[in-house]
Amino acid sequence: MQSFQNGVKKALPVCIGMISVGISFGLAARQYGLSVMEATMMSLIVVAGSSQFLALNMLQQVTSPLIIVAGVFFINIRHLVMSTYVMNRLKGTPLYKKLLLAYVVCDESFSLFSLSRKQPDDAAYLGGMNLFLHLSWVLGTWLGTMLMNLVPLRMMDAMSVAIYATFISMLMPSLKESLRVVAIVLFTAFVNTLLTQTMPGGTAIVLSMLIGAGFGTLLPDDKPVRGRAGK
Repeated sequence: MQSFQNGVKKALPVCIGMISVGISFGLAARQYGLSVMEATMMSLIVVAGSSQFLALNMLQQVTSPLIIVAGVFFINIRHLVMSTYVMNRLKGTPLYKKLLLAYVVCDESFSLFSLSRKQPDDAAYLGGMNLFLHLSWVLGTWLGTMLMNLVPLRMMDAMSVAIYATFISMLMPSLKESLRVVAIVLFTAFVNTLLTQTMPGGTAIVLSMLIGAGFGTLLPDDKPVRGRAGK
């Protein structure tokens, strides 16, 4: 129980940010035509902010469901790496607990968990973090949907930039560390700009991801930007 409480305490400061971004998603979801129930259930089941914003964007463009699933898959594929690390640290934990914990692992809980010291009960520690971060995300989404009729239209339009802010926040740590990542991002953005001129936006996004990933495999590994600057 102490490990669970430690996990909750560790997550509480981050929960504030989760709620605020969740509100942005809730507002955007309602603006794009989702009902209160649909938006809230999406956050409850998908548990992935960046891919949820991407799915909204694709839904607005009347993209094929298969394309939406593919786009969400490629954005969330990083969770395979995160969950692998988490499961290695939870050796000896029953499988059903691992499955429950892995389901709601997010960028925030992974960062907090991976940078924390080993606990007497790592599973309970991660469970406390996951539970409150997940609830914060769902609560924020629900609040956003409830604010639909209270927030001015201009402000809702401004909130649409949240999708871009979400993607940028995910990329910034890597952009600071590696010129290779910078090259991949710029190349992928260029390809996406070209493809959107000739095909639906959702399809263009997925193809851009694949082409950008292929381009990345052709680039040599580089040393961190900070390491170069310090020499």
